[in-house]
Amino acid sequence: MRPTLADVAKLAGVSVATASRALSNPDLVADGTRRAVREAAASCGYKINLVARSLRIQRTDTLLVLAPCIDNSFYPALVRSIEDTALAMGYAIIIGFTNKADRHREAYAELLSAGRVDGLLVMDGGSGVDRFTGPQPDLPVVQVFDKIYETQVPVVRVDEQQVADLAVHQLASMGHRRIAHISGAADRHSARERREGYRAAMARLGLPVEDQLVKNGHGHREGGAEAMKQLLELPLAPTAVFCANDTMACAAMDVCRDRGIHVPGDISFIGADGTADGLFAFPSLTTVNVPRAEAGSRAVEKLVGLIRGQAVMPDTVLPVELKLRGSCAPTRTAVAA
Repeated sequence: MRPTLADVAKLAGVSVATASRALSNPDLVADGTRRAVREAAASCGYKINLVARSLRIQRTDTLLVLAPCIDNSFYPALVRSIEDTALAMGYAIIIGFTNKADRHREAYAELLSAGRVDGLLVMDGGSGVDRFTGPQPDLPVVQVFDKIYETQVPVVRVDEQQVADLAVHQLASMGHRRIAHISGAADRHSARERREGYRAAMARLGLPVEDQLVKNGHGHREGGAEAMKQLLELPLAPTAVFCANDTMACAAMDVCRDRGIHVPGDISFIGADGTADGLFAFPSLTTVNVPRAEAGSRAVEKLVGLIRGQAVMPDTVLPVELKLRGSCAPTRTAVAA
């Protein structure tokens, strides 16, 4: 016969109501009583009926986290931080890798509409709830990095134009004047902002902003490699390249190495995001580090605050930092294709 809450209360020497509070709302019970009830529950094998509890309190203590994929080095540290913070605050997480496919969005829309999670954390620019079909869920939402919604949905982000500004200024301080940019996916807010930041920084420094020096790498390795090949085919190749992420920068450096072009002696590179891709590249990649772990933690805190009815800041902007490594150096000569 399964043990009941009354059995737990009897073993702990408290009332049934106190035993219930100790297991469901432990912050309302003294430490000694809470320990006694938990020990009693463990000794008799009592388990809380989470389904019944959720129906009773209208809360699941679960968050849905939407990310585009699992094989991008940007996301692991971010997801790990989200999980650690959520668990510390009493929430489990469900991770949805949407891969920007409609069938995935619809599956998670059903999860949201059925009330099986308390809040939504979105880090995929193509997977906002406004893209879902069916009933629109009425629940707290927080964005991470990419601004997705036109409405005032809280976001934890960095100043994407500052990312570009740091990179361009570093290269210019090393004497580079012909600085190219390999941009990310055109449909990503962050990629557009970094591209605009590059153009703005070049203009402020009085450097030429030529359309032929801006190539779309689409945010992935293959695109970065192809964009670098196009830059090397120019009559006058750049002496430095700012890439919108580390993955594309590493691919671009590989293209140069395959062609006998020395990095950083002939061409310097700076990436962005501070992922493991750049740390283990050769030479190691100078990058503008984005604080992903802090962003994940702050986003969960903001989301839980919304769930609990607290007022939260709508826009949290975290600082970025240049990590100077081996992939950039003072300019020497322009590279012939």
